[in-house]
Amino acid sequence: MTARGAWDPESKSGSWSDAQPVSNGPVWEYRETLGCGSTTDPDAATDLSSCSLAISRCGTVGGKPVNQLYVWRRLAGTSQWFFDGTSCGSPNLPNTVSAPPPVPTMGQIVSAFRELPFAKPTVNIQPEGDVTLVNLPTYFEAQWPTSGLRPGQVSKPVQLLSWSVEFKIDPASYNYSFGDGTQSGWTDDPGGPYPDGQVRHTYKDSGQGEVKVDATLTASYRVNGGEWIELDGVADLQDEPVTTITVREAKARLYGNG
Repeated sequence: MTARGAWDPESKSGSWSDAQPVSNGPVWEYRETLGCGSTTDPDAATDLSSCSLAISRCGTVGGKPVNQLYVWRRLAGTSQWFFDGTSCGSPNLPNTVSAPPPVPTMGQIVSAFRELPFAKPTVNIQPEGDVTLVNLPTYFEAQWPTSGLRPGQVSKPVQLLSWSVEFKIDPASYNYSFGDGTQSGWTDDPGGPYPDGQVRHTYKDSGQGEVKVDATLTASYRVNGGEWIELDGVADLQDEPVTTITVREAKARLYGNG
């Protein structure tokens, strides 16, 4: 870690400079901004008229108001700033402090997401009973069981290094296999029942086949209870359950009167 140079208290933001390493660990640079607005980007535009809480929260010192500040840090030589909490006025950084815990990489976050205990969707078929007729439009819908993580749920915190990461699950796409050698192709439509469902298929021949839906999931994530961030990655589910469908041929019959 490092000791830092002088801070200009008259500016609304700035950075600690003249870093002098005092240990063999990582060298961190610090910065402060007025304590309101984005906690993901210190350079995001802030509407100062909406920052009354930051201006009043810390009270006064010697009769002068003290602003709440956001503290940021980054590894020397890098460009990404990390939110490091708040302070009332400039903090007194010690000459030697322990290096902050390492931040998980995006690759580690995506890998942790893909290893979550996801639910696996089944296919609901209409007409009911998994039996349909040749030349009759058949409707399909992905249904998620109650066991396992499914779209709309938030995972339990996952520990990555010393950080706590949560995932909010979202559906990405579906691909229906209809059991006769044809597929729907990838779509973001989960399907639905008759008459409004958009995932439909008309069988040309009688017989039996295995119907399934391949699904991929995506998510938003947050670290240590911070803001949700869209995840740049998907989980491709495997071994989804299959449903056997029976396709029958309807035959017309004439019945006499009496």
